[in-house]
Amino acid sequence: MSVHIQDSPVRAYRDAGEAKDLDALMDTLAPGVVFHSPLSATARFEGDRALRGLFAVVFDVVSDLRYHTDVGDDRTRMLAATARVGRQELEESALVRLDEHGLVEEITLWIRPLPALTAMMAALGTGLARATGRRGLPLLVGAAVKPLAAMTRIGDRTLVPLLANRGS
Repeated sequence: MSVHIQDSPVRAYRDAGEAKDLDALMDTLAPGVVFHSPLSATARFEGDRALRGLFAVVFDVVSDLRYHTDVGDDRTRMLAATARVGRQELEESALVRLDEHGLVEEITLWIRPLPALTAMMAALGTGLARATGRRGLPLLVGAAVKPLAAMTRIGDRTLVPLLANRGS
């Protein structure tokens, strides 16, 4: 069964994300919603309270979110978007599953390229650490993930072009 994008419950989710409207986004989520992070197999957020905290930090670090593709049926949608984390452009794909009431019950997210993923990890890690209120945790998380973000950014700019131009 095909869903008209204008009528899709996912449209409200997309619009809320693009507008950074946390309350409107939360209205699209089922109470037991599950979010599977692109950053770690162990980073799983469950429940609307956990997702409110996550998306509050996401909205602080992500800009220019624009969905350009929405395919699927009335229960399962695959969304694709572009956005920025600082100066880093990213592409994301999200598998969104809806419950019988049209609310989002599960989100699985992928981000590319690797420098964008590690930039997101650095930005979100310190933001989520700050939200815990645990003194020193943001510094520890930053010290752990910021070098990785820098290495992938530098490698993408300097090493990848050398490998891509092997035939030259």
